[in-house]
Amino acid sequence: MPPIDPMQETLEPTPFEAPKQQADLKARRLSPRRLATLVIAALIGITAWHLFTAKAVLIAFTPPAESESVSGWLTLPLGERYLVRPGDLNVQAEAKGYYPIDTRLTILSDADQRFALAFEKLPGHLRLTTGGIPAEVEIDGEPVGTTPLTVSSLSAGEHLVTIRAEWYRPLQTTVDILGLDQSQDLALTLEPAWGTASLSSQPAEARLTKDGEDLGLLPKTVRLIEGARTVLISKAGYQSQRLDLVIQRGTAIIVPKVTLAPANGAVTLNSTPTGALVTANGVYLGVTPLQHALSPNRDYDFLISKSGFESVTRSLQLAPTETVTLDLTLSPRLGSVTFDIAPKQAKIRINGILQSANNPTMQLPTTPQTIKISQEGFASITQTITPDADFPKTLRINLLTLAEAELAQFPETLEVRGGYRMQRILPATIELGAARRDRGGRGNEIQRLITLTEPYYLGTTEITNAQYQAFDASHNPGVLGRTLLTAQARPVVGVSWDRAVAFCNWLSDQDGLPRAYASVNGRYELITPRTLGYRLPTEAEWSRAGRYADIAAGAQGDITGRSRFAWGEDLPPPNDFANLADETAMGFAPNIIPNFKDRFRGPAPAGHFKANALGLFDLTGNVAEWMHDRFSTNRTPTTATDWTGPSEGAVRVIRGSSFLSGSFSTLRWAYRDSGLEGRQDVGFRLAKSAVAGAVE
Repeated sequence: MPPIDPMQETLEPTPFEAPKQQADLKARRLSPRRLATLVIAALIGITAWHLFTAKAVLIAFTPPAESESVSGWLTLPLGERYLVRPGDLNVQAEAKGYYPIDTRLTILSDADQRFALAFEKLPGHLRLTTGGIPAEVEIDGEPVGTTPLTVSSLSAGEHLVTIRAEWYRPLQTTVDILGLDQSQDLALTLEPAWGTASLSSQPAEARLTKDGEDLGLLPKTVRLIEGARTVLISKAGYQSQRLDLVIQRGTAIIVPKVTLAPANGAVTLNSTPTGALVTANGVYLGVTPLQHALSPNRDYDFLISKSGFESVTRSLQLAPTETVTLDLTLSPRLGSVTFDIAPKQAKIRINGILQSANNPTMQLPTTPQTIKISQEGFASITQTITPDADFPKTLRINLLTLAEAELAQFPETLEVRGGYRMQRILPATIELGAARRDRGGRGNEIQRLITLTEPYYLGTTEITNAQYQAFDASHNPGVLGRTLLTAQARPVVGVSWDRAVAFCNWLSDQDGLPRAYASVNGRYELITPRTLGYRLPTEAEWSRAGRYADIAAGAQGDITGRSRFAWGEDLPPPNDFANLADETAMGFAPNIIPNFKDRFRGPAPAGHFKANALGLFDLTGNVAEWMHDRFSTNRTPTTATDWTGPSEGAVRVIRGSSFLSGSFSTLRWAYRDSGLEGRQDVGFRLAKSAVAGAVE
């Protein structure tokens, strides 16, 4: 086909047609019949759907409900069941005599569901009677009233009923309340709980009471609750009488006639002074002031006594209800006391009252008397004495001067651990050293005048091996010649100055005392002010106790005239005077004393030889002794008070002769030696201050 030329194409018109929309709408509009058919079809469909998808629910009531109502979405009754959709379901039900049920159930997706609902009973009512006897009622422990009584609204079930009435036995029972708003009757019979007692009295018309309740005048028959009962029978002018009765319920007893005794009288006894002992017919009644009841128409003999006073007697007879007051003054009982007082001019005070000095014998009450004796410059004494009327007494008192009294506060001896004893030494002024031209003298024996101002204690013996080994069990000084130096009773030797001081501190610790020494830069120094701990004696203390043993406290005396040796001025000493170098020391002592015997080759047991005037042993002989003082040849000071030696010095002083001493020089009191390390002829003894804080 040949191509068409677009320029030559002819356009032709198309015929117009109107739209058919309106006609279609009319054709689709439903008629009423058709609409009804559709609704019915929908309901049938929904019902069919509900029947096929709803759950069957059975609700059982106990007891059976008289009316019930179940509401929920699309809930349909079906015989005994309901067809319901899963979800919440409201249930109401009623039954006569029960509380209505109004509850909500939750329906699950299970095919067949069952619910059991129980009605709760309504409360019941109880009418209580006790045969016309008023009684208190408790139900389940709670008071509810007095019979006759109706108790409403008791829950169904068993209840405990308790009945109490005066004069009747308590009663308990249980009652089963039916509930259901029903009334029940409970009639109870009470059992009497009393018996009777018939009482009479002589005299008649006495009053009968029980627990303060007036029961009337006798003779009388009274009703009493069963059990042990106490009644009181009383009448003016007579003594009341208590009766203990045993009452049994339902029985009657007749009590024998009660005879009342006449009422007591009363006596009041006062004495000056108070506190006197009172007896009546030999029976102790008490101390004054005293009030006591007495049987009437009876004789009483009273004795009133007090220590230190004359006794008083009185006789009484009282009528019924009669009262008597006796005011008695006791005379002091005197005893003779003679005062023998020194000094004669001392003042005597008795119970604080100054007495005449012209009357040494006094008559004093035989009660404790406080006696004070005083005199200026003397220490007062107060003591108590009880004079005796039958035996005269003498009071002898010697007043001490103030210094003597101060000293008396320190005991003469001290007992130390391990059996060691220490002796009190009184203060004095002494001289140390010797003159340069003294025979046998040495350049280190510097003369000094030393004043000791305080008492002190010094060991009566040197420390023994047994005592030292309690501190250092390993100590062993060995053997000298054929002499064993470790014998327990012998003085310890071979002890350095430091170890002796260490022993002092250890013993202070053992006895609970403050230490006397402190370690300063590795060296022991005496603590100042002084403590009460154990220490080594100073040279002055040792010399005062040895060379000046016979000086009285505070006396100066002829301090330059003391003997050269402990036994006198010349050699040899008396045999057995001390342990020195006799012929038994031949071979190890540098010098032997001719014509002298002590019978010991080495150290003797401590305290073997005779003590000096102060009771101290071995200050001469046995072993030499460590002193506290540093050794020095400096000649200052020439006088000192409570001197403890120089402040500087490399070694310490050793004083006293030993079992190795046999030369004229070493046996003298003034002989001094020095050292620091232990030696086989050097030991030590203890010293102790009597007063803490003594001046250094």
